[in-house]
Amino acid sequence: MVNRSYLGIAGSSRAQKTFYPTPDALADKLFAGIDWREIGSILEPSAGKGNLAQYCARKRFGRTHSYPPHDDYSWREAIERADIDCIEIDPTLRAVLEDRGFRVVHDDFLTFETQKRYDLIAMNPPFDEGAEHLLKAMEICERGGIILCILNAETIRNPYSLRRDELMKKLNQYGATIQYVKDAFRDAERKTDVEVALVKVEIPRVKIDSTIVEEMRKAPTYKTQTVSSEYAGIVQYDEIEKWVNRHNFEAACGIRLIEEYQAMRDMLSVNPDEKYSWSPIEMTVRGQEGRGVDATVNAYLKQVRGKYWRTIFQQPVITNKLTSNLQNELHDSVSKLQDYEFSAFNILSLIIKMNQKVLTGIEDTIIGLFDNWTARSWHEDSPNRHYYNGWKTNDCFRIGKKVILPFYGSYDSWDQKFRSYNVISKFADIEKVFDFLDSGRTEWEGTLENALKLAEATGNTKNIDTKYFTATFFKKGTAHLVFKDMDLLEKFNLFAGQKKGWLPPNYGKKRYRDMSAEEQHVVDSFQGREKYEEIMAKADYFLDTDAGPLLIGAPV
Repeated sequence: MVNRSYLGIAGSSRAQKTFYPTPDALADKLFAGIDWREIGSILEPSAGKGNLAQYCARKRFGRTHSYPPHDDYSWREAIERADIDCIEIDPTLRAVLEDRGFRVVHDDFLTFETQKRYDLIAMNPPFDEGAEHLLKAMEICERGGIILCILNAETIRNPYSLRRDELMKKLNQYGATIQYVKDAFRDAERKTDVEVALVKVEIPRVKIDSTIVEEMRKAPTYKTQTVSSEYAGIVQYDEIEKWVNRHNFEAACGIRLIEEYQAMRDMLSVNPDEKYSWSPIEMTVRGQEGRGVDATVNAYLKQVRGKYWRTIFQQPVITNKLTSNLQNELHDSVSKLQDYEFSAFNILSLIIKMNQKVLTGIEDTIIGLFDNWTARSWHEDSPNRHYYNGWKTNDCFRIGKKVILPFYGSYDSWDQKFRSYNVISKFADIEKVFDFLDSGRTEWEGTLENALKLAEATGNTKNIDTKYFTATFFKKGTAHLVFKDMDLLEKFNLFAGQKKGWLPPNYGKKRYRDMSAEEQHVVDSFQGREKYEEIMAKADYFLDTDAGPLLIGAPV
């Protein structure tokens, strides 16, 4: 059917003079460089038998199949699935196109009017009307698209008429490329010695301006938000103003769009007075689990709020201070928060609550790390536990300079190569804990993530330098951490010992000489008098556990 020969079919004398089907070799040159992934709707004007349309259908078919169309059935599928329109003035050729399965949408291309947008117009127009046809194609694609055209070379080389002169100006305006080909039709179905020019015009997509957005900018229908400077100690309130006002602007524009759709729905409906009328356009908003729901103002607002609450939670200045358990809590709260206004008051309320949880979250993580590093199931084979006589108990211990951890998953089971992504998330809480305890004393230019990624790239997994420790990973399933700052490690042990009640209640509140003999005995076993007096002299560092505020928008 598709490969049938149609020689001698042109009915009119005009068609007989201008009908020159495009040979495949020339089509290959014409379509060179086209990215078919970017091509949707296609038009072939003055299509003749549809050689260019058939070429496009074959290419589109090849995108989704591992083979080209090879029989009538696959060719029909290729043509039906490709969004290709054809235009042909000759009735006999129109019949051929329709027999092949192509959609013929008009007769005379020069009188064709449409609001459809074409990604590609491929054309081999009559040689004596090439300028008019190419100008018409550029008019149809004025909002963006690609035009490929086979012209008589004289149309380009000899712009003697006003139309040809206009064409050259347009081609220069769009930076069209032109390739001249001799003898292109010498061995074609209909032969001619005319030299042709292959013209490629890429018209940039027109950026669409929203009248709704412009109207809102000129006359907003919402009130801007301001945040009192009294909150400056908690947050950078100008950042909150920016987020809230951007949210309010987006929400107002979306509401206006929904209202516009609702106002037009009856006009768009087919038989609006009938019970079962329907509209060719439907508007939905994302619902739970990604399913679309009917576009209502409230459904839309819920999704916009959720979007902006997630934006808040992704700010590094917040997440960098939150341990993984608090980050998970924030993430899980989005579904609840999207029912609350994204307002300055609610954001500040959230930040204040999270500030209150930071200390508790850090404390829980410190104890969690301490318990993990000194776990009984592990300590027999590692030097992690260092015992001392504690307050009212002898079963007390502290962490030494070097910690050996069971750490499976740092090496890929398939190729036995070190994988940083398996380590970064697990080590992030360790760094956050020591950031908290360090109180900003330690300056380090690198990042934990970059240090571990460098180890992965180089294959060097020994003595990886991080902010607070060096790490060495072994394929047998262990990681060795060596702490760099003994005062910071002392603070870690002190924090854990106090929280567990292993140190005297008056630890850090009395001088050593004022302690009871029992209290002195515990201090001697834990660290010794000299270290205790050093801690008392630097109490602002060793005994301070203030997490500090979450400064939204402040430098990380």
